[in-house]
Amino acid sequence: MTSKHWTLVGGAVACLKAFFIAGLLGGVTLSCRVSAGELAFPGYSGYLNVPSATVLDHGGAAVQYSDQAWETRNSGQQNPYGYYNNVAGLFGIFPNVEVGGRLTWDKTQCNGYTEKNCGIRDLSANVKIQAPFIPEEWFTLAAGVQDLGGETDDFEAVYVVAGRQFGPVEISAGYGDPTIENRYLDGPFGGVSYRPAPWLNLMAEYDSQDVRLGLGASTPEGLLPLGMQVNGKVLAYDEGNTENDRTFFSVGLSIPFGNQPSKKRLELPNKTTRTNASPVSVSAAPGTSQGDDRSQPSLTSGKSNEGKTTARRIGQQLVEEGYDRVRVASEGDVLHLQWENNLYTRDERDSILDVAKKVQAADEHHRIATLTLLNQNIPVSERTIELKQATTEQPYAIAVRFAPGSLLNAQEPEWDFQGSYGPTWKPRITLSPTISSGVATEYGVWDASVGISAEMSVSLWTGALASATYNAEVYATEDFEKGGVFYDDRQRTDLTEVEVQQTFKLHSQLYTSLHAGRYVSDWNGLLNETLLLSSNGRHSLAYLGGAFEHAEFDQAERNQILARYSYYHPGLNTQFDVYGGQFFEEDTGVRIDSRFWFGDYALTLSYKNTDAEFVSLGWVIPLTPEKTGQFKYAQIRGDADWNYKVQTRINEDANFISFGGARVIRSSNPIRSVYLNRGRLPNR
Repeated sequence: MTSKHWTLVGGAVACLKAFFIAGLLGGVTLSCRVSAGELAFPGYSGYLNVPSATVLDHGGAAVQYSDQAWETRNSGQQNPYGYYNNVAGLFGIFPNVEVGGRLTWDKTQCNGYTEKNCGIRDLSANVKIQAPFIPEEWFTLAAGVQDLGGETDDFEAVYVVAGRQFGPVEISAGYGDPTIENRYLDGPFGGVSYRPAPWLNLMAEYDSQDVRLGLGASTPEGLLPLGMQVNGKVLAYDEGNTENDRTFFSVGLSIPFGNQPSKKRLELPNKTTRTNASPVSVSAAPGTSQGDDRSQPSLTSGKSNEGKTTARRIGQQLVEEGYDRVRVASEGDVLHLQWENNLYTRDERDSILDVAKKVQAADEHHRIATLTLLNQNIPVSERTIELKQATTEQPYAIAVRFAPGSLLNAQEPEWDFQGSYGPTWKPRITLSPTISSGVATEYGVWDASVGISAEMSVSLWTGALASATYNAEVYATEDFEKGGVFYDDRQRTDLTEVEVQQTFKLHSQLYTSLHAGRYVSDWNGLLNETLLLSSNGRHSLAYLGGAFEHAEFDQAERNQILARYSYYHPGLNTQFDVYGGQFFEEDTGVRIDSRFWFGDYALTLSYKNTDAEFVSLGWVIPLTPEKTGQFKYAQIRGDADWNYKVQTRINEDANFISFGGARVIRSSNPIRSVYLNRGRLPNR
């Protein structure tokens, strides 16, 4: 058996373009999906062995354990199915697109190179796309691939399936073509599901080889928190060419992935809802209102004093809330406010909404307010809101733009209030686990080296940041210990990064950052990152260059010369990054990273093509609350952008184990993370 390791999706990234197109076309959502939250034994959404004609809902996730697998080496025997361990996961990555993976194994602790009869150990991917624009009262149509990518074909098959729902009954029929003949999905197949109750599912199917009857059950909706449902299935009866009177079972959990439904945003200008969505003038002479009457100086002066009192009160309220570098000024009927957010570290748009609601609730003397988000004391994003709305549930922005101030043009009003929650140089410590792992290799089902990382950063002055990261290994399996095959790729106990950086904002859409320090434990170097944004913030071009010398070996030098194009789609909440050039290990080629956001959580897919080709799947999980507290003189928080991924090498005769390829060395605090909300501050 050739190893399929470091991945849960095999070649899923190869279909990324199809996913994106299907997502853009995915305007049709079916209201009744009998099997959409339940996995069949092979890991796709469906019945027992047969896939359904629907996909997992967008943003949905499901995980399942089952004890059935088709053993390739037993395919010539009367009963090629066996009792094996299976763990499958599935994501609704786009509307009408599901992608997932399946890990199948026999013996958990068994080295395939030194021990005999380790049995099957395979990592495979499933992709299914449902056709959009077909009315649900007609039928549903889907096509899929099982066991996509990698070098073995234990479960590989392609299929197309159509279905129709009649109240509590769902009927599906399709045709499959597997690599290995005389197994399930080898020709015509079909299935019927009947739900006498929402939590009970009776299933019958013909999987092209066997007739199967089964029973499924799930917890009622709303019984468990967070929208979770526990699902279970039992194969109760089978008869046919490959199966005779054996039972198998599965148990799983379905849950909405991320927290997108609970997220609220500042309502942005929309031509269909507002006619005054264009930017408005918010300037006025200090101490006067726009259009004031000079014949009534006493009234003007009184109104100005009330406005300044309001400005000071709002500023003090934001400082007490925990915000830093708060500045507030009253100019006529316009309130100017700047603040730096270190509370909502998952998504800075939450901070913008929070400040907008507080200002709108507290201010009775101004017509509009300009809200400017700062990062490292650099103005980044500006929103202008109305203050005379009837509700503060979702404040409306009448103008949205990148903050205009820059290094060469910094204009600020005379502030009526300036304050911060503690000193601006307070140390901020970010804690997170670090993991290196091998999945489904010949050495074991799962090998890992686990560490704890602590990064401390200190703001020095405008745009200047000093940081240091220390990592300590706390656990390792035998293959990651000294003398083990994965020892060189373990989590090291060391000071992994120390640097000082200075960022300059040269234009409202142009940033450059200079870095100097030690990176990846052993390399001293200089880094430069320069980023240019489009006017709407969706597109960006960046240069990431660096020169490094090894701390111990004088002759060891490396250069990194990379260009990056990035695109962010706010509607789909999806990002794509395309890198090209010379990477840190001096391999040349391209790398494509994608993130599919579901609130503060994300699914990632990557493709690398330099000296070898790799694909990977990962998850981004915030390890800190939506609102992170802080002390007056320090802040300790979890990583808001913690991610874990697994990777495999593809399109080679032998699937050699490797951790490398297309490695990008960057600061722990790059421009997009520190200043641009990880690329999610579009100006629209």
